[in-house]
Amino acid sequence: MRTIKFISIKSLINKFHFEVLHKGSSRNKIQIPSLNRTGIELASKHIIFENIISAVLWSGNESKFLSQLSHKKIVESISNVLELKPPVIIITKAFKYADILRKIAKKYSTTILFSPMPSAQLYVTVAAWINEQMAEYKTIHGTLISVYGVGVLLQGESGVGKSEVALELVRKGHLFIADDAVDVANLADRLLGKPNAVANKFIEVRGLGILNIPRMLGIEKTQDTSNIDVIIELVVDDKKALQFERLGVELKTKELEKVHIPYYKLPITPGRKMSDLIETAVIDLKLKQHGYSSAEDYMQNYEKVNKENG
Repeated sequence: MRTIKFISIKSLINKFHFEVLHKGSSRNKIQIPSLNRTGIELASKHIIFENIISAVLWSGNESKFLSQLSHKKIVESISNVLELKPPVIIITKAFKYADILRKIAKKYSTTILFSPMPSAQLYVTVAAWINEQMAEYKTIHGTLISVYGVGVLLQGESGVGKSEVALELVRKGHLFIADDAVDVANLADRLLGKPNAVANKFIEVRGLGILNIPRMLGIEKTQDTSNIDVIIELVVDDKKALQFERLGVELKTKELEKVHIPYYKLPITPGRKMSDLIETAVIDLKLKQHGYSSAEDYMQNYEKVNKENG
């Protein structure tokens, strides 16, 4: 049976430090991953809608609509929305009817919050956070690090050295997200990764055991979530069984949660500093995404030299 997800109003306030203009019911919960502007509901003369169970945002557009109405109609329109029992309404400076809204809200259980942020910025940040919190996550095996702002999912067999490489990368200034168990969600063909609740902030290094990254290296070395932008598989170099990329002309991909992610396979051999190679792979990926391929450049140079000597 699928568990119904929700977000408490308290967690929303704590995340964005909203000012509370009216404290509604403690039972209020956001149950739909969206930020509703309630245009139709605000304009409707008759309540023909089901209850609103998403967060609501009112700003300049809603204020402009209400400015065309008489005071009586303004009260009626706002009341029509509050009767639909939205869990929370967030307003900005551009909403000019905060006092009226607060007075009407005293009759209802809706929480009214204020934010100084512009509505466009508010919509993007709050809606994205709500979507992330309510997404369906699947736990996968791997280690997630942010390298130069790129989310790198390290994969490989147990004991191959993913955690040790991750620790090296963190010591070099990159950010730790998760080790061993990574919770992954597909958000509109964008993969988001975060630590599984049990292993949050911890890393297991063979020979040392479980280590707390923020306690040992500082909270600034960690990050709560990251997009998964590239998958790097670490494998033991067995030349008889495995073949590795020589030129790297084509950017390979690997499917994860129905999304095709750029993919590199790196062999682990004595003398190779894997953290340096992973940094290099990230730089190579960035160059390819900007239209430059070292392998293609090499091939063109090879052909040019052959013609000149031909």
